[in-house]
Amino acid sequence: MTTKEKEEASSTTFIRDSRIEPYFIGKDTHCYTVYETVTPDTRYTEGNIAGKDYTKPMGHYSNFGHCLKAIARNKTNDKKNYDSITEYLETYKQMENIIKELTNTGI
Repeated sequence: MTTKEKEEASSTTFIRDSRIEPYFIGKDTHCYTVYETVTPDTRYTEGNIAGKDYTKPMGHYSNFGHCLKAIARNKTNDKKNYDSITEYLETYKQMENIIKELTNTGI
């Protein structure tokens, strides 16, 4: 069963958007969960052959806003090194702006 088939068979609602990849959100009756789609580095796979993508839960949150903040934080920290505090803060602000765009639907 593929990941998509498993998602369709579960009682969890999945929310995906290309602007927050490789992260996506799952919502069930209890909480929101942030997931990351991980592509294994061939250096760490058997025979240096590309491995299959897998899904890794990153955290459980009580509301949608907390999920989005966690994604912004994680995407900012995806880059391992920054040359200055300013560069780090600018990257975080860019992610915050993307999150604001996503949530500013006018509903």
